[in-house]
Amino acid sequence: MTESKFDDEEGWKNDDFLAFVAPKASDDLSESEVDEEEDVVPKMDPYQLPPWMDHSVDMNQIHPLVSLHNEIVDFVHLMEPMSEEFRQREKLIQEVKDVVQSLFGTSAEVEVFGSQATGLLLPTSDIDIVIITQTKSEAVEADEEQTWEPSVSTPLRRFADELQTNWIDRLSYLEAIENTRIPLVKFTDKKSNISVDVSFDQPSGPPAAVLMKTYLNAMPVLRPLTFVLKYFLAARALNEPYSGGVGSFMLQLLIVAFLQHRERLAFNYRKQTVYNLGLLLVEFFKFYGLDFNYFTTVISVRNDGFFFPKGERKEIFCNDGRTNLLALENPLDPSSDVGKPSFRFQMVRMC
Repeated sequence: MTESKFDDEEGWKNDDFLAFVAPKASDDLSESEVDEEEDVVPKMDPYQLPPWMDHSVDMNQIHPLVSLHNEIVDFVHLMEPMSEEFRQREKLIQEVKDVVQSLFGTSAEVEVFGSQATGLLLPTSDIDIVIITQTKSEAVEADEEQTWEPSVSTPLRRFADELQTNWIDRLSYLEAIENTRIPLVKFTDKKSNISVDVSFDQPSGPPAAVLMKTYLNAMPVLRPLTFVLKYFLAARALNEPYSGGVGSFMLQLLIVAFLQHRERLAFNYRKQTVYNLGLLLVEFFKFYGLDFNYFTTVISVRNDGFFFPKGERKEIFCNDGRTNLLALENPLDPSSDVGKPSFRFQMVRMC
């Protein structure tokens, strides 16, 4: 992560970058209460700003949306990984490849996807890896003397056992999550504090990264908005799909759909498109927080984006009775709903 402009990060990060304390209006207080209030409520230093902001600029002299635009630009610059961080990540990926080849042979493929592949990674972002073992869900052969349970011989369990045996001293966290839509092995490297999510025989990840790179080239504002909104969700522990949150792919599709919708409105009403990042962020929150009808509408980003009623494909978007949740068509597989795992989306919406 780029070096911060201040060393005292503890003072701002725990407040989530905003001070929510507001004193009572002075008109409603007696003279003695005013004196007492002044003693209790600390004076807010107008120059005590987050470390990504330019402290030489007087924010009172700039339009709020322009100021927010500049803050987003500075925030992205601060959050961008440095070359040393990339080297640490690439080293860890290579070490995982070595383990995979020792377990499954050279025919096994290790592919990186997600934010590591698209470059949309925060300093705390996981490395997403899919291992194609060529064995699918079939059990691997074992010696007759060994009495493994059937689940132990799956690629996921073999990989988790290998880490448990030979990597345990270098890991601060290790978990095999099997009872989920996409089983994972999650672990964290102790030295670099980098977390890795490993799935098996799930070919959809790498094509999703390729698709997102296409959108990034077509929509330059997608990158800074993704950085800000990923951090916004991560700060609230709402960024993990397996716990009902919003994952990176889903978030990026939501941003793409919003930008497509905005362009359609500008075209239909013959308005000039404004690419102020502050304005875009505010409109994004308004669109998904207030305007969008989650009960009736499905989002699709195919064919430059469109909306359609859930009733047109009830078997996909209304089959579990949760009509108030987000319905988001997977552009790589229109028969699947990207929003289905996010059962806490209404909590996300209220943020």
